[in-house]
Amino acid sequence: MGKHRQAKALRRWETTTRQWAIELARNLALDLYDQRPPRVTPYGIGVVPDPGEIVWAETPMRFDFDTIPEVSHLGSAAAQQNLYPFRPWLITNARVVGRLGDDQLHGWRWEHATGLRANLTPGREFVALDVDAFRSPVWRGPAVAPMAVAAVFHLYGPHGLLDHPGLSTLRWHTAAPATLTSVFELTT
Repeated sequence: MGKHRQAKALRRWETTTRQWAIELARNLALDLYDQRPPRVTPYGIGVVPDPGEIVWAETPMRFDFDTIPEVSHLGSAAAQQNLYPFRPWLITNARVVGRLGDDQLHGWRWEHATGLRANLTPGREFVALDVDAFRSPVWRGPAVAPMAVAAVFHLYGPHGLLDHPGLSTLRWHTAAPATLTSVFELTT
């Protein structure tokens, strides 16, 4: 496949994945706010959940601490970020965990998170956690929205889902929303 076709296929995948992730994130926000069990599909990462751990989502994301495939010329920092492969990450009520290029599971527990930066602007999506005594892990890509919802929920509680600026892209904007459902509902 030529470079032009690859770029076109990647853009198409990113658009489809972004739409899927936004819908998943909106549903997760509603479930968490209403204290309903999230609707989860089977996952294939190979993680054994801890007792009482509940899977919320599995989503493909790039991770800044992953290994970069060997390339002779990396170019700009932005080009380097695009070299990190998309890998599936499991998001649960206790942690976020994924298998990186070293074939080992790596994860961060919500209880150790102390802050969050999130941007869901299409094409610039990222979630960065501030974690106790650790360099901020950063996830990127069109499918980070469920991760942003989970992080906001854990750090700021259910009301953070209503007004955290990192989730503004997910909101259905009205003059004065009465409930979270009216904020995140999709109109058809």
